[in-house]
Amino acid sequence: MKRLKNSKGFTLIELLAVIIILAILMTLAITAMSGYIVKARKDTFITTAQQYANAARLSFVNNEYDTQIARGNCIAVKTSGIELESGSTDSPFGNAFSANDSYVVIRNVAGATDESDKYEYYVQMVDSKGNGFGLMREADVDRKNVIQEKVKSAPSPADSYQTLPASVSESTPKPLKLFKGGASGTADGSCNLVAIY
Repeated sequence: MKRLKNSKGFTLIELLAVIIILAILMTLAITAMSGYIVKARKDTFITTAQQYANAARLSFVNNEYDTQIARGNCIAVKTSGIELESGSTDSPFGNAFSANDSYVVIRNVAGATDESDKYEYYVQMVDSKGNGFGLMREADVDRKNVIQEKVKSAPSPADSYQTLPASVSESTPKPLKLFKGGASGTADGSCNLVAIY
């Protein structure tokens, strides 16, 4: 009996080799794509924080907060009390922002010899799953500061995560530690929190 050779098809080993190569390529592609998605979410987190800071700045300039901020003092505005044009109240990670953990701080930084008041804005944004960043100067925060799921237990820099107290007043202020943003973050002094909105 004569054996027929089929030279037109692939052997089982060749097919398995192709499948393994495709699986490796897909794994690499999925890993790279998930990294891009996380970076995009972190960038959106920063953009959202800047939108909240800008909205608080506009409200403050328009005298919507009835507190005069003395030099060295600050007020906090919860993000839950700020409406964005987009109408969104969720973080880019799909979770709601924590009420007492997401806020904008307006600090009067004018020195004793300055004639007019000067203000700086700080932001802390944390969602219900612990994604976010601690209290940092709004202009300095970048993607490297956004921590996934561990901002409450391991903020960077240390001590930058601070929950707002139940109440404060000018007679019973609470000190807040302030930080500059950037890759590592550095201390930027403190202020006495005298009002929460």
